[in-house]
Amino acid sequence: SRSVNEHKGNLVEIADFISVFRKQPFKVGSSENKHFDVVVNTSDGGTPVATVSKSYPLIQHFEILKFISIAFENLGYNIDETECNLYLTEYGERMWLKIQFLKGYMFDPGDGHALIPQLHVRNSVDGKAPLTFELSWYRLICKNGLMCLDTESRFSRRHTKFLKPELFIEYLNKNISKIQREKEVYTKWKQKELNAETDIEILQNWIDTIVSNRWGRSTAERVYSILETGQDAKITRFKEKKTEENRDGYMIRISLEGNVPGAQPAENIYDVANALSWISSHQNSLQTQYKMMLQVPKMLKELENSLD
Repeated sequence: SRSVNEHKGNLVEIADFISVFRKQPFKVGSSENKHFDVVVNTSDGGTPVATVSKSYPLIQHFEILKFISIAFENLGYNIDETECNLYLTEYGERMWLKIQFLKGYMFDPGDGHALIPQLHVRNSVDGKAPLTFELSWYRLICKNGLMCLDTESRFSRRHTKFLKPELFIEYLNKNISKIQREKEVYTKWKQKELNAETDIEILQNWIDTIVSNRWGRSTAERVYSILETGQDAKITRFKEKKTEENRDGYMIRISLEGNVPGAQPAENIYDVANALSWISSHQNSLQTQYKMMLQVPKMLKELENSLD
C-alpha cells in the first residue's frame, strides 16, 4: 500500500538515488525511550522512518551496493554493463533492486527468445524485513523473471553485526554457477512436448487445483487463457438473475487483453513456466509480485512430477 518510486540505470548510476539513514535516540524533549531508537533519513532532512531496538545493527542500502560491486569485481564483471531497476518506498527505507547481467551469460533455450541472469536484492532499514539475495532468469522479450529453481539458493539474513561482504561474495560466486546449470532444465522443458491426449488433462487439473489454491480462481483462469490462446485475460464475475432452477448462479466474462510477448498456446512445460512468470510479474503490488515469483519454482516442480 506504500507508494513506490522506480529508478533505472547501471549499478553506478542508481547509487545516486539511495538515501543515507541514521539511528538516533527516540525522545521528545528530555524524555528518552530506553528500549528503542528512531531511524531517520538524513538525505531528506531527517524524516523519521521507523523505530527499532537499540541493539538493531543498521545495514544501509549503500553498503549493500558496495558488497555487490566487490562481488562483481571478483567475478570479473564490469558493473557499468549492468542494467538495474531500483524500487524504493516513499522515504527510501525499503529497497528492491533488480540487476540484469547483460554480458557473458545470455542463452537461448530454443525458442529464439534470450534469457539472462537477474539478481534480486531486498533490504530494509526499518527492522521489518531481512536482507535477501536471490537469482532468477530474466526473459528479455516479456521482461519476466523466473526464480532460481533451487529454492535452497536464497540468501536471507536479519541485520546483525556479523553481516560481512564476504557472505554475499561467497553467495554470488556459488549461485551464479548453480543457476548456469539450470540451462539444461529449460532446454529439456522446451524439447518435451505435452501429449494432447494425456498431458493436457493433467495440466488442466493442475491449474484447477495447485494454481487455483495458491493464487485464486481468477488468476488461475488468466493462466489458462495464456496457455490456451497466448493471450492474457481480464476475468469478471457477476451474479445471474435468480431463477427457481438457479438460485446461486453467476456469470463469468472473459475479455482477452492481448498477446503476451513471446507467448503461444502451450506446447511444453517451458511455455507453462513463462505463463506463470508473466502472471507473477504483473501484479499491482510489488510485495505480491515477489511472493508469487517465489512460489513459481515449486508449482512447476509439482506439475513436472504429475507429468512423469
